[in-house]
Amino acid sequence: MAVKPRSRRQEQIQAAQELRARGWNWAQVAAEFCGRYRVNPRVAHRMARGWSQREAADAWNGRWPDDGKTFKNFSTWELWPGPTGHAPSLATLDRLAQLYECAVSDLLTDMPSYGAKLNAPAQTKISAGIAGATAPPALVPALADTLAHFASDINYVELAEEIVMWVQGVPGDMSRRELLQKISTTLTVAAAAPLLDMADADARDRAAAALEDPRRIDAVTIAQAESGLKGFRMQGDVLGPHVALQTALAQRKVIGEFAANAPSHLRPRVFSLYAELSQLVGWELYDIGDYRAAAYYYDDARTAAHDAENVELVTYILCTMSQLATWQGKPRVGIDHAIAAQAWAAQSGSEMARAYSADVAARAFAGAGEANKARAALEAERTAAAEVWSSDEPLASWWYFYDESFYWSIRNEVSLQLNDPADALYAAQTALPLRDIANVRDYTHTLTRQAKAHVLQGDVHEATQIIGEAARLTAVNRSPRLEQTIRDVRTSLTPWQRTKSVRQLDEALRAHGVGSIEV
Repeated sequence: MAVKPRSRRQEQIQAAQELRARGWNWAQVAAEFCGRYRVNPRVAHRMARGWSQREAADAWNGRWPDDGKTFKNFSTWELWPGPTGHAPSLATLDRLAQLYECAVSDLLTDMPSYGAKLNAPAQTKISAGIAGATAPPALVPALADTLAHFASDINYVELAEEIVMWVQGVPGDMSRRELLQKISTTLTVAAAAPLLDMADADARDRAAAALEDPRRIDAVTIAQAESGLKGFRMQGDVLGPHVALQTALAQRKVIGEFAANAPSHLRPRVFSLYAELSQLVGWELYDIGDYRAAAYYYDDARTAAHDAENVELVTYILCTMSQLATWQGKPRVGIDHAIAAQAWAAQSGSEMARAYSADVAARAFAGAGEANKARAALEAERTAAAEVWSSDEPLASWWYFYDESFYWSIRNEVSLQLNDPADALYAAQTALPLRDIANVRDYTHTLTRQAKAHVLQGDVHEATQIIGEAARLTAVNRSPRLEQTIRDVRTSLTPWQRTKSVRQLDEALRAHGVGSIEV
């Protein structure tokens, strides 16, 4: 009796093995996956192997180490021909065909044919599946089934990969948006009780005992709670703040009980954990647009981090307080928090803390119109970040989002503030190929700022295409702050209100529920 797969990837591996055992070649398996999972052939061939994008890149690098690729290269090839994808060259397609043991043409079966149309024979099951791959009604149960697997075994990187490809591969309609809203609720419930999601029965019993009586908290239970933090953060990155907020609030309440009863030797860890959860609640409220409540939770987080004597965490929380103030149009308050963050960063000895405190300082100075100080802060950020990127030292969990693409994305934001569209566009074009699309929120913000740079340079058609793609991704992540930035960029297109490109954009914005400005 076959073991029921726990995740979508396990199901795909099992399906591929069964088909291969029947004598199917890899191209036939991939063609079946195109129809079964509603993906393009470049994705289907990777799925047939049971590989993530990162594993596919590792396989490539093992064969061609002098032409190294990352998972982000595979992501852009698979997103093509969408606006955020990049067309693979013929040489790349040839190597992908070698990697997947298929013909180059097998990787391009989703592309149109311009030859004479013949009377086609009756479709096989496989070809019928491919032909229907873009029909929204068929996709609804397929995506629901995909996410039902994730609800019991959530991996947010895999989740983002599947959802984003699905969203980018079909026409926009409100049924998709409504479906994702319902699925978001399911995922929230699935993620809400990680303290009891343990394979080890003894550890699970101890966690249950601590939940019943917080005085019985121990290091094992704390470690389990700590391990769930990145998942909570990624939940918001992928699905938006409304989904993530309830999970974070529930966990904060539990950890608050632990903090009040923790023995002295565990207090620093428990208070740090509580501080992270309070900061996360504040972050999701900030993304929703409730700035007063966000400030309350940020201040609560800072106090708890001080109680834990966790200097690096204090720095991080002050940075988020600076970002909040700058976003609200109070850049001088943002500068005040950023300077405090830099002072604590110097005490922490963490280059990551130095880099991020310089990052928020650059944004605050740019908001205040202090161009020289903003550029100096960007240079300080890059110097500190370079030390981090060249080191193998482990980073604190809250820095999971910070990589080279993040630096370039913020440089894009600062350059826009300083009215330097050429540098802003250069920074966005550098950031996006490096950006991990699993962080849907940050990826879409970068897309939106790239569009703004095009507007400032008068590239209206290019800007409208990118804004439309950003709006499509709001079906995945319904961040009010993100939707507002899209509307703001649309407003900047008012001088071109009656052009075909802008009229088509307005139709797309309405279809995705983002809205457009009235004529």
